[in-house]
Amino acid sequence: MKKMKRVFALAIAALLSGCFASDKPMFAPETAVRALEPGRYALFEPDQDKPYEYMDLRLRGNVYDFINEKGAVNPVTFHPIAGGVFVAQVGEMPQRTTDKKGYGYAIFKINGREATVYVVECDKQDRAMLATLGVEFRDQYECFIDNVADPAAFFAGLKRGDRPSRMVRE
Repeated sequence: MKKMKRVFALAIAALLSGCFASDKPMFAPETAVRALEPGRYALFEPDQDKPYEYMDLRLRGNVYDFINEKGAVNPVTFHPIAGGVFVAQVGEMPQRTTDKKGYGYAIFKINGREATVYVVECDKQDRAMLATLGVEFRDQYECFIDNVADPAAFFAGLKRGDRPSRMVRE
């Protein structure tokens, strides 16, 4: 799981290979908000003071293009949920278990020029509760939320990791 968190932060591009995913977008484009200022962001691993990568964020309407140092572009939308946090919905990501593309999710808490990034891991949640809410388990690490009735409430109720990553705008 630690490696998975690093993959998320490193690649916000390959976001969420092994956490919560869906085959279809769970948040409508109309609910997307502008949560971050566009610009260049330094990415930090948990408890580290030196960035390990940089990411450029460009805004198109309410869609952000997250562009890593190699030029890979991933569209991300932010959707407000309870507690003053946002769900980041990352579009058109390759899935681990199939050759299809889907969507990945993370929770962001934004404070000015800094964002705390929580990769919410499905294997750290109560499996019985997830099943009751409509989550489909496709392997040990991937939980698909296509059948979850209220994705905003679902993400607001999940346990967040205790070692979040950070993004800081330069």
